[in-house]
Amino acid sequence: MEEHIYDKVTQVNGSPAMSWDTADLCRYEQSISLKIPGYDHMHHMMEKLLAASITDNNDIHILVTGAGGGKELTLLGASHREWQLTGMDTSIQMLKLAQQKAEEAGITARTILLQGTIENLPEAALYDGATCMLMLHFIQGMEAKKTFLKHLSQKLKPGAPLIIAAVNADLASPVYPVMMQAWREHMLQAGIFAEEWERFAASLGEQSDPVSGGLMVQLLAECGFSRMTRFFGAFWVEAYYAIRD
Repeated sequence: MEEHIYDKVTQVNGSPAMSWDTADLCRYEQSISLKIPGYDHMHHMMEKLLAASITDNNDIHILVTGAGGGKELTLLGASHREWQLTGMDTSIQMLKLAQQKAEEAGITARTILLQGTIENLPEAALYDGATCMLMLHFIQGMEAKKTFLKHLSQKLKPGAPLIIAAVNADLASPVYPVMMQAWREHMLQAGIFAEEWERFAASLGEQSDPVSGGLMVQLLAECGFSRMTRFFGAFWVEAYYAIRD
C-alpha cells in the first residue's frame, strides 16, 4: 500500500488535539458500536447516500477524515471496488489499525493513509465525496471547527457529497440530564463498564467540544455546504448529508 505519513501534529487553539495514540484501541473498536445505538446502520446509510450521489464511477476519489480504525474505509472499499480512498487521521496508532483493516479487506491497492491535518493534502487534490464521522466534536472551538470545514469544502469538487456525524449536544439544554441518563442506561445494558460511561460523560465539554445540531448546520452553511439533511439520530449523536456548493 502506498502510505504517506506526515510529521505535523494537529493543534487546536495552540494546544495539542486530543490524542488517540495512548487509547486502548481494541477496547475502542469493541465498545463504540455498543455506545451508539444504530452505529452500524448509520454507516450503512452513509455508504448508500454516497453511492446515490455518485452516478459516474469512473476515477472516483473519496476522502475519509478521521479515518483511524478503518470503519469507513473498509465499508466503502468493499462496497465500491472502483473507488480510490484517501484516509486521514492525526493519530498514527489509529492509522495503523486502519491499515490492518484495509489489508484484511484487500483494499490496500486503492487506499492511501495520511497522518496529519486536512491542510497537509496536496493543493491540487480534489475529491468526489467525503466523510467526517464522529470527529467534529473533538475539534475545540467554533473557529477551529469552521477552519476545518472550510478546508474540507475546498478539497471537494462542486456538487460533491459530504456525510458528517458528530455528538451534537446542547450542554445547556434542560433536556441534557434526561438524555444523558437514558444514554447511560443504554450503554450499561449494552455491556459498557460504568467507569467507561463516567469517563465519557465527563469528557463532554472538556476533552470534546460538542455543539447543537442547529449550530452544526449553520457552520456547514457558512463553510460552503448546502442542502443539509439529517438522516440519523441516536441520543446526542446526529448524522447529516450535505452538498459542496
